[in-house]
Amino acid sequence: MIIWLAAALAADVTISAGDNIATLTSSLNPGDTVLFEAGTYDIEAPLVWTGLGTEEEPILLQPAESGGEVIIRNIGYGYGVEVRESAFIIVEGLTITGDENAEYNGYSGLLVADSTDIVVRNVTIDGVWNTGLRVDGDTSRITLEGNEVANLGNGTGISIGCGDASCWMQDSLIAGNLVHDVAYTGISLSPGTQNNEFRDNVVFRTGDSGFYIGPTENGPQNIVEANAVWQTGGVGLYVEGSALIRNNVVFETGDDGIYTNNDDRNGLYDTVISHNTFARTEGYGAYLNDFYEGSGLVFANNAIANPTGYGLYWEDDFEYLGVGPSSFLSNNVVAGLVEGFGQLDYPGYVIAGGGYADFVDADNFDFYPVTGSTVVDAGDASGDAYIPDVDFNGSIRQGDQPDAGAYEYVGGTNPGWVIQESFKETGATAGSGRFDVGGGCCGKDNAAGGTEALFFLPLMGLGLGLRRRRS
Repeated sequence: MIIWLAAALAADVTISAGDNIATLTSSLNPGDTVLFEAGTYDIEAPLVWTGLGTEEEPILLQPAESGGEVIIRNIGYGYGVEVRESAFIIVEGLTITGDENAEYNGYSGLLVADSTDIVVRNVTIDGVWNTGLRVDGDTSRITLEGNEVANLGNGTGISIGCGDASCWMQDSLIAGNLVHDVAYTGISLSPGTQNNEFRDNVVFRTGDSGFYIGPTENGPQNIVEANAVWQTGGVGLYVEGSALIRNNVVFETGDDGIYTNNDDRNGLYDTVISHNTFARTEGYGAYLNDFYEGSGLVFANNAIANPTGYGLYWEDDFEYLGVGPSSFLSNNVVAGLVEGFGQLDYPGYVIAGGGYADFVDADNFDFYPVTGSTVVDAGDASGDAYIPDVDFNGSIRQGDQPDAGAYEYVGGTNPGWVIQESFKETGATAGSGRFDVGGGCCGKDNAAGGTEALFFLPLMGLGLGLRRRRS
C-alpha cells in the first residue's frame, strides 16, 4: 500500500523563471521530477529541498533541456540550496550564484545535511562569498561528481563534516570536481570523515591548503587518489588522519607539497603515501612530521622534484627512542635537500632524482616521465609500498617493476590528460566502475545526464539511521 501511494504521488513539474520556486519545490515525493526552464531564478531565502525518494523512484531536479542554463541567484541570505533530512535525491546541472551584495550578505552555495543517497552532479557554484559546497550532519553514500566550485571570497570549496567530529560523512564519493580560486582550503575532510573516495578532482589557486585530510576517529581510511593540486597558498595535502594517498600530482605550493601531523586527536595511523609526484614547492616536497612510531605509516615510491629547494624532511627519533622506526619508507626519488635523518643509516629511503629533467615538460604541468627518467622502474615492488593497479592517467601499473611517482611510463609521450585549468579528462563516466565504492545513487531511466547512474546499497531502517564505523 505504501509503495502504491508513493508511485501514485509521483509527478513531473516544469518551473519557469518568475514562478514561486520555493513553494513548487517544497514537497518532494518518490519519483518526482522537477524540471527548470532556462533562466535566472532570484531567491530571497534558501531553497530547502526535503524528500524521501527510493532507489527505484529517486527524486530528480535538473534543467528542462540539455544545455539550458538554470541560474539560482541568491539575493537574500544563507545557502542558495539546502537538501536536508532526505534520501535518494539527484540535483544536477544547476548554477548557484550570488548578486553584487555577496560579500555583505555572506552567501554560501549548496548544503547537504543529515541525508543519505544524495547525488549532486554537474552543478556550478560560482561567485558566492562563503562555503561553496558543504556536507554537514550525519550523512552517508553521498556522490559529488563533476561539479565546479569557484570564486569564493571567504570560503572553502568543498567542506565535509562539522570540524569537531560531532557529525560525519561516510561511504561516499567525491570525484571529478573542479575547485579553484577559493579563499581557504580546496577540499576539507573534517575529523570523523571516513571510508570515502576523493578521486580525479582538480584543485588550484587556493588561499590555504589544497586538501585537508583529518582523522577518521577510528573509522576506515579515506582514499585520496589521482587528484591534481597546484598553486595553493598553503600546503598541497595537509594530512592528520588515516588515508590511502596515491597517484596525486601536487606542485607550485606556497608551503610543503605534503605535510603530516599527529594532533591531539591522535589520528595519524594507517596513513599510506605512495606513488605521488611533488614538484616546485616553496616548502619541502614532503615534510613527514610525527611520521615515526604510528602503526601503518608508509611513504614509498614517491617522486619529489625540487632541485634548488627542499626535497624531503623526515624526523629521525632513533637517538631519543632507542629503537628503529615502525614506519615504512622506501624508494622515493628525490631532487632537492633531504634532511632529518641519516641517509647512511637508511640508504633505501631515498634515490637521487633528475629534477625537472625527469618529466616531459614540468614548466607546462606535464609531469609524465621522459624516456630514461630516474623514476622509471625505480619503485619498490613489495606489497609494503601499496602499489596501485593504475596510475594518474588510469594506465596499468607494472607491479613487478613499478615506476616512482604518479605516472607509469608506457611510451614516449603522455597518453593521458595533461594537467590544465579544467576538469580532469579520465574517459570514465558515472557507473563505469571507475568510481565504485560499493554503492552510488541514483538512476531514473538515465534521466540524470544521459549516463549510467551509480547505485548505493539499500537504506537501512528508515534510511536516515547512520552508524559510525569503529575498529
